[in-house]
Amino acid sequence: MSKAKCIAPVSRLALSLLGGAAMVALFSQSSQAYTYNSDSPDATRVLGADFAGSIGPVKAKPDTRIGVILKSLSNQYWQGIESGVKAAAKDYGVDVSVQAANSESDHTQQLTIAQTMIGKKFDAYVVSPEASSNLTPAIKQMQEAGVPVINTDDARIAGSVYVGPNHELDGSQAADYIAENLKDGGDVAQIEGQAGSNAAILRMKGFKEGVAKHPNLKLVASVPGNWDGTMAYNDAQTLLRKNPNIKAFYANNDTMAVGVAKAVSDMGLSGKVLIVGTDGIPAALDDIKNGKMSATVTPLPFYQGYWSVEAAVRLLAGQKVPDWIVAPAQLITKDNIDSFFDKDNNVKPGLYK
Repeated sequence: MSKAKCIAPVSRLALSLLGGAAMVALFSQSSQAYTYNSDSPDATRVLGADFAGSIGPVKAKPDTRIGVILKSLSNQYWQGIESGVKAAAKDYGVDVSVQAANSESDHTQQLTIAQTMIGKKFDAYVVSPEASSNLTPAIKQMQEAGVPVINTDDARIAGSVYVGPNHELDGSQAADYIAENLKDGGDVAQIEGQAGSNAAILRMKGFKEGVAKHPNLKLVASVPGNWDGTMAYNDAQTLLRKNPNIKAFYANNDTMAVGVAKAVSDMGLSGKVLIVGTDGIPAALDDIKNGKMSATVTPLPFYQGYWSVEAAVRLLAGQKVPDWIVAPAQLITKDNIDSFFDKDNNVKPGLYK
């Protein structure tokens, strides 16, 4: 797979708002031991679109084995990351073992899975912690073993590389979109993700601060949805009954956004309430195509999974990789969806070349 330039200038413009440490353009070979600084405020960064091109070609070490611990494969978002992981494994000729908890709130099960995989002595690990601290004992063991730890999305931990978006930008992009498309302004509401989730905390912050920048918008409610579509459905109906003047919803993930869209439809309000989600899962993409949802902000999970395995391969081959491979905060609407996804909602190949 080729991966160096993004066809979408919107992603590059959005990512440029990140600020902080300068984007990294070139990384040389390195024989240093693996570092675990990806959660540092001074983390070096490179756009995912420029990752491969900034370093050059790589060949995986023979018999490379990578253990992958995701949050939960019941969510289409994490299924997308798994697809990217397996595609990269095929391209680089490495072996991957993917496991995940039964739900995104089962912190103990995810830790047990991680510790079991540590016992199998993989050459590198890709981890997506459910919370900022639930995998701390396992991460410490991985560090003590001196192997690369690739942290893919959600909670940022002290790994060798973080692959993911700026979650605050997810929320602020949603606020900007709503302000631009709600010409007369109005009341807006937010459906929050799982309590304690790093992604939820940052998306909430980004959305609240984003709304505050637009005088035509008023945030009248922000309630827990816990990444659950049914809970979001009930939340949306309750909020609309209490405040029929709500003109837009932002849901911290697409599973909840789809639930909100169903609630709005069941109440006969389709087309009258803007709904923006985050993730880019197939169900949300279908809702965008049929007009039930307005937009989603996606980091393109397939590529996050791909870049995670690629980062592990490069580190094991002795290359120096930046601390943060920045995934896009790509706004997807009915107008541009065909540029990124095929008719079956699979991300298009060749977006990065």
